[in-house]
Amino acid sequence: MNTKQMKFAVAAIALGVASIGAQAAPAVLNTGLIQMGVADNAGLGQGTGVGLVGPTGDAITPGCLCEGWGASASGTSGYTDGYYGTAGISSALLTTTTASGAGLYAQSVVSLSNGLQVTHTYTSAAGGKLFKVAIDLKNTTAGTLTDVRYARTLDWDVTPGYFDDNFTTVYGGTPTGPGGKVLTTSTNPFAAADPLVFRTQEQDTNVVDTRGDKGGFFVFGFGDLAAGESADFDTFIGADSSTSGLLAALGSVGVEAYSYTNGSTRGTDGFAFAPAYGYGFVGLGLPPSLAPEPGSMALVGLALAGVAGLRRRKVIAN
Repeated sequence: MNTKQMKFAVAAIALGVASIGAQAAPAVLNTGLIQMGVADNAGLGQGTGVGLVGPTGDAITPGCLCEGWGASASGTSGYTDGYYGTAGISSALLTTTTASGAGLYAQSVVSLSNGLQVTHTYTSAAGGKLFKVAIDLKNTTAGTLTDVRYARTLDWDVTPGYFDDNFTTVYGGTPTGPGGKVLTTSTNPFAAADPLVFRTQEQDTNVVDTRGDKGGFFVFGFGDLAAGESADFDTFIGADSSTSGLLAALGSVGVEAYSYTNGSTRGTDGFAFAPAYGYGFVGLGLPPSLAPEPGSMALVGLALAGVAGLRRRKVIAN
C-alpha cells in the first residue's frame, strides 16, 4: 500500500568475527553477501533500521515494518511484529549474540506467557546467500501444551519498484497448497503475527508472481507438546541478484514451502531475472520442493525466460 510511511534510521551494531562472547541485541548479521538486523525478540529491523539487505538494498524496511513471528499453545498466543506491536511476551527476555569461526551469529531466546520458550539461532547458509534460522519451541510448563503453532509473516518491499510493482510467489508445500505441518498460507502480511488468526487474501493457494504490495504469511502446526518436549524446524531467508539464483540457493538447503518477491526492473531484466528476496522452511514433513535434479535448473531458467518475455509484452501493451 502506497500510504505506508514508516522509516527506520540505520543504527547497526556489528558483530566481531574474531571474538566469542555475549552482546546486547539488536545486532546486524553479515554473511558477506547479505545483511539482516535482528532484535532481542528475533524481530527483523527492530532497533537497527536494517531488515534484510541484498543486491538492491533493504527489502523489509522501505515501507511499514510489517514483519514478525508468533507462537501459540493451548489457545493462547504470543507474538512480536515491527508494526503491530507485541503480545504475550514475558518481561524476562534473554538474548545472546556471539560470533565464532564455526559461524554462529546470534541466538534469541524468548519466553512467552503461554509456557513456550522460543529460540531462534542464526547461522550462514548456501555460501552466504541465505541465513539459516534454527527454531526450537519448548514446553517449559509441568503439563501438556496443546495445539502448538508458529506463525511467520513478512511484507516484502523489494526495490526498485516496491509496493505495487512487486511480484510475489507463495508455495505451501504441495501442488495444491498447504501440506504437512503447514496449516495455512496467504499473501497478506498486514496483520499481527498471531498463529490463531488466519488471513483470507489468496488463502491456502499457491500463487506465482501475483502483483501488488504483498508478502508471505505461514502458520505451522506441531500438535501437542508434553512437559519439557520441543518441536524444531528451520527457516532460510536471503536474497540474490536473480530469481533463478535465489531458487537455486533455497533448493540447495531443501526447502519445502517458501515465499519470494521480485522487484520490478522493467526494460532491463524483464522481471523474472530481477533481484529476488525470499524465505523457505525445512522440517515440515514435506518433500523438498526446489531440490535440483538433472536438467531441472536449466528448465527453471527456460521457464523464467518465458515469463520474462510475457511480462515485457504486457508492459509494451500497457
